Amino acid sequence: MRYPANHVLGAQRNGVNHVSMNMGTVPPGGPVRGTNYPVYPDKLLDWYDSAGAGPMGMTSVRVMFTWEAVQAAANGPVPAPGANYANYWTDLVGVVTRCLARGMVVVLAPWQYNPASKNTDITYQGQPIQPAMFADFWAKLATAVNAATGNDQRVAFDLINEPHTDEESSLPGDIGISLDGWFTCAQAAITAIRSAGNANTVLVPGMTWTSAKAFTTNGSAAKWAALTDPLRNLGVTVHCYSGIDSPGSASPTVLPDACSALVQWARAAGAKVHVGEIAIDAGDNGFPPFGGTLALAQAQWANWQQFCLANDDVVIGWNWWGNSAAGWWNAGDSKHPQGHHWGLSLDDGATRTVYADLIAGSVRTPRLVLHDNLADPGTGENTTTSVAWESPDIWVRQWADGGVVAEPVQGGRSCTVYVRVTNRGTATWPATGTDVVTLHWAKASAGLSWPQPWGGADPALGGRIAADVPIPAPVAPGASTVLAIPWASPPNPLHYPDQDGHFCLLAAVTKAGQPWYDGFTGTNLNTNILRMSHVASRNIHVVPPGQNRFGSLVVENPHREPWRVALAFEPLDPWQQPLPSVQGRLVLRPPEHVLHRLRGMDNLTEAGPGRVALVEPGRGLQGLVLEPGERLAVPLEWEGEAAPALRAVAYDTETGPGTPTGGQTFVLGEVEGWTVEERAALV
Repeated sequence: MRYPANHVLGAQRNGVNHVSMNMGTVPPGGPVRGTNYPVYPDKLLDWYDSAGAGPMGMTSVRVMFTWEAVQAAANGPVPAPGANYANYWTDLVGVVTRCLARGMVVVLAPWQYNPASKNTDITYQGQPIQPAMFADFWAKLATAVNAATGNDQRVAFDLINEPHTDEESSLPGDIGISLDGWFTCAQAAITAIRSAGNANTVLVPGMTWTSAKAFTTNGSAAKWAALTDPLRNLGVTVHCYSGIDSPGSASPTVLPDACSALVQWARAAGAKVHVGEIAIDAGDNGFPPFGGTLALAQAQWANWQQFCLANDDVVIGWNWWGNSAAGWWNAGDSKHPQGHHWGLSLDDGATRTVYADLIAGSVRTPRLVLHDNLADPGTGENTTTSVAWESPDIWVRQWADGGVVAEPVQGGRSCTVYVRVTNRGTATWPATGTDVVTLHWAKASAGLSWPQPWGGADPALGGRIAADVPIPAPVAPGASTVLAIPWASPPNPLHYPDQDGHFCLLAAVTKAGQPWYDGFTGTNLNTNILRMSHVASRNIHVVPPGQNRFGSLVVENPHREPWRVALAFEPLDPWQQPLPSVQGRLVLRPPEHVLHRLRGMDNLTEAGPGRVALVEPGRGLQGLVLEPGERLAVPLEWEGEAAPALRAVAYDTETGPGTPTGGQTFVLGEVEGWTVEERAALV
């Protein structure tokens, strides 16, 4: 399932595991700042982001912490009382808010320690966890974190580090948890988080130490799919160390090989995958007995980068393991016998280790978008407009002449549709990218829904123009590329009862074979397009200069029950903004059976035989009832010296004004600003 790009699950974000606030046994009285954990300098977080020396450009940080350090007693308060606990909470929240301020998504993950096994385990104070106590902890932690961050939804919750059974561990004293036991705890935590009013993304790890390779074979996939969340805001999180300590570690494709089955399952299940930990060796400081070479690591990581690009509809990012403040971690290029922690910097970003050099070129990612309007930032849900059918990124020319101005085309004759795709990511879109453009048409109306008529179930009302059109590369960050897509057989207006040549185009950036409407909810096409930056539509009728007829406003009821609709009309200036006043009036020339229904409605006055005029176009028509499947066509004319562009907007009266269900925009050829592209505003 696709999410808006500014959602945690909506785009690929890469970064690091930020460690050392996770610790072994918490001392009596709470962890001591500077003794049990470090205080992280701003220059380190700047280096993660973009402002430090040799910045990494990270957009995601997984922050590890210890449960007992924020909740000192089971079912107790969060944060725990006491000076040291208060300091720890302040410092933990401080790391979170400072990362958020630098534009990074933060994944909070409790890393638990078992003193008996001297390793991470599924324990609290050295004892097995229970569903009730786990639910209590997560409800309180989520609520406290949201209170501290202003309910910033860029904070995600990774429920616990590396669930596993005791049989999967070779460590004496390990406790672990069963498959059923873990997913019972996970569901309890999800339910508690939601019941406490917290909407954050929850990342649920699988078993076998959260192994990516084992997720589809150890029972985790089926158990994860059975989890319930009223907000549908769950992701899978896995760890991938197959390039270090598994058969095939020396293979250049070991990382994609470990994750391929999981990604295929997730795509079919509509799930998103977060690779919460990943690392490979790049020298003899690596994990014994396998110490990879730098050349092998470079090949492995290049294949991983391509795998993530090819699957960025499923893989929402990775976090390298790991990094910490200077002096707090046996890390990086250390020759210590157990120096296999693959750190990125030993001195808060002043210098980089071989691992930072290894991953630096892959941290930033491209992201291709289509704009709804000139002000659309392309970063997620577009709140700059309520209108989703005036995209400047789609236009039509009669011939493939490269023109950047929309023009009237002759119905029934081949023409060319131009689609502009912009890279709003932070890395160049490469030739190896796998995104494609799909293009559809529909007979225009103010009540279009989805997936029909775009799918062609009724060939007279819509269908596909082109599918899986490759996107030219490279496309630098902030730059655009334009696709010229032939439309061999556009519909002929003469074949329709109203003989109106007003059609709507819809383009989407997606993966080959994937539905363009992935992630859409409800029936409101307009709202869904505005939520998703990979889809745009253009429903603009350009009429040659010298005419005063806009064409026909078409209103259709896509529902299975009668639909009470309100229609508003907005005269527009050259900048697509409503005009406060305008000289002239809007006249409707409906068919006789429609005119009979309109007469007597408020805001209408007689304007001659077979014609009525709107007294105030902005007030429009209120309470027009359409039967299921009914389609009305109402020709529109302008009486006055200078006709404006005209936007017609349909509202569902049950949801009220402010939530358009669709509309049409009409442009007479002499309207300045509408037939001249303002390209500079898009790049």
